[in-house]
Amino acid sequence: MTYFQAGRNCCQAIVCAYCTEMGITEEQAHELAAEYGGGNYQGLCGALVGNYMVINALKGTMEATDPAKCKDDDAGKILVAMTQDFEQTCGSLYCTKLFGKRPCAEYVRAALAILEENLPE
Repeated sequence: MTYFQAGRNCCQAIVCAYCTEMGITEEQAHELAAEYGGGNYQGLCGALVGNYMVINALKGTMEATDPAKCKDDDAGKILVAMTQDFEQTCGSLYCTKLFGKRPCAEYVRAALAILEENLPE
């Protein structure tokens, strides 16, 4: 939440929070997620997209051209579960449907909680 409150977008807030675990610097995390907040990835909530990036980095294979892409691997299975959890918790996956219903900080908090719940030890 510190990153989001400091002005990072929703996706950056998630990725920056896990940059150490991902093996990248905070600046690299900031750059990686810069274009993915605010519904800029297939219309999805940027916080959820940040979860995709973290799981791909930790449990799958992150593509340089599409770091949030869901693949048919261990990370992909986790992404499916997180997507279902996020939709159930927040009411939608899409930024345009979420924006204005609750503060975005609540979606970032929800995404972080879902990420922590779904991260295998």
